[in-house]
Amino acid sequence: MDDHERPSVSVILPTREWGVACEQLSAQLAPGDELLVVCDTDTDPVAAHDPPDRVRILVAGEPAGCAAKANAVAHGMERARNDRFVWADDDYERRSDWLDQLVRMGEAHGPAAFEPLLVSEGPWFKLLEPMLATSYALYDCYRDGGAGGYPWGGGVTFAREDLQGSVDRLCGELRQCISDDNALENHLLDTHAPRDWSVRVPVPGTLGDTVNRVTRWMRAHHARFDNTRNLATALLLTGLGLLFAPVVAPLVTVTAALSYRRLGYDRWTFLLAYPGLLVLPVVPALGLLFSEFTWGSRRYRLDGLYDIEVRDAEGDG
Repeated sequence: MDDHERPSVSVILPTREWGVACEQLSAQLAPGDELLVVCDTDTDPVAAHDPPDRVRILVAGEPAGCAAKANAVAHGMERARNDRFVWADDDYERRSDWLDQLVRMGEAHGPAAFEPLLVSEGPWFKLLEPMLATSYALYDCYRDGGAGGYPWGGGVTFAREDLQGSVDRLCGELRQCISDDNALENHLLDTHAPRDWSVRVPVPGTLGDTVNRVTRWMRAHHARFDNTRNLATALLLTGLGLLFAPVVAPLVTVTAALSYRRLGYDRWTFLLAYPGLLVLPVVPALGLLFSEFTWGSRRYRLDGLYDIEVRDAEGDG
């Protein structure tokens, strides 16, 4: 493969509307590539869109016992024509070489993924930005390089031969889960994610969005690992932060600033590291106390790893 060639890929993009992500990804397709835009129902706006060349619009149907996104990804995987896949999200913008860069990294290292840096537009999620950035930076130091990354479903590539099992097995798990990332992680041995491979993903950051987002994360985590220990640890850290505030406040702020610098994250929100520490117990507590959350246009109830009920449809709030 020379500098101008790469293998053909099937890009799977779950979305209900034809938006910027569709335009950007369709413009990056090479001959032999395909973009599968997967919506839920015939009434979704994108279902009636006239797609450009190399783009197909698919209707996955209503999810049952899984997240709508996971259902859409499974539907696309089953209809993909190529042996290399790319999973993408519709909630952030990409530079013009995003697809080529990701696929080439996948060819060189096996499964490869970008790392999301969540950028809050509203006030509430900003409190969690320092904690997330510090966690990413510490984990990056621990793995010391690109190996050992997380297969984030918003920007990941892998080949059929990379799967531990078959596409059918992966799709079967997707149709039982709330998190497509976790399902994919169960089917890959390793994922390459270099430190400088990050993309900024905007999130609303309103109170309702933040509560629903954190509840979804922590409820999914609680289904795999008990959150009780995490809550105890968070309470201990917050207690120490209150008792030794003159020491802890500057310490966590400097740590967050260094983490931001390591990640190339030029945000002022590192200054919220200490207030974020004080509300830290709320994060695992949400996963313990609440089993319902809104995601996209649907409300879910998650009582176990494969015990998922899709409830009434409503907005994020």
